[in-house]
Amino acid sequence: MAWALQIPRTTLSDSSARHVLLCLANYAGTDGRGAFPSATTLSEDTGLSERTVRSKLELLRASELIVPGNQALAAVYIERHDRRPVVYDLPIKRGAIPAPRTERGADDGTGCKPQQSGVQNSTERGAKFAPNPSLNHQLTEQQQPREISDVIADQDKQAQESTDDRQRFAMFADWAPDSRYLIAQAQIAGVKPTDIPDALIKGFMGWFVAKPNTVDTAAGWCHRLVVWFVKERAGGTLPAADEEPAATVGWASKGVIL
Repeated sequence: MAWALQIPRTTLSDSSARHVLLCLANYAGTDGRGAFPSATTLSEDTGLSERTVRSKLELLRASELIVPGNQALAAVYIERHDRRPVVYDLPIKRGAIPAPRTERGADDGTGCKPQQSGVQNSTERGAKFAPNPSLNHQLTEQQQPREISDVIADQDKQAQESTDDRQRFAMFADWAPDSRYLIAQAQIAGVKPTDIPDALIKGFMGWFVAKPNTVDTAAGWCHRLVVWFVKERAGGTLPAADEEPAATVGWASKGVIL
């Protein structure tokens, strides 16, 4: 965070983007790497909307004040790839420490002077102490594993409680069709959700799990499933609906309203 505090206004004049950068830096390691708070977390930290947070992250990327990091780090903690936030690195190690501010009065009354090691204590004009962001906010090597685990657990909980239905994701082994979208798509196609056998769903999932580059929304996957079913039935590879009395029980047990 000390690095982020030293960025001059001439480099980053957007106050909201600066706020997002400071909060993002709080989640980075001591070397500036591995910051991956979710947009929801940054929204709570900054008081900005998630939409604004995302736009400011894009601004920071365009300014090269943050760069994409090792995305595998988030995968270690979050199994669902559609719920993993982007991992960012702060370009501290490549000599990107901002030049000291030269605006008039920049050093007056703050007690802060930029150095390579961060913030220097000073007693100018009676200042008691210079703030030390590395002690107040930045993770130490001993604190990092525990605190990252807490952050990841909080992010995972938030993702489970409120998933954006517009989020596109690849098919995964634990996927289950959302009953709202499945019923709607089945009604449009003139079929019943209970007509779709579990074996067909497994085959559908297996096909697309093998195609990780194919992504869609929750509603889109239900649409694909219904289209898949209609084509299979038209090809005569499925039994008639009245030959599967057990299917109704199976779908009812999954919470689908029949």
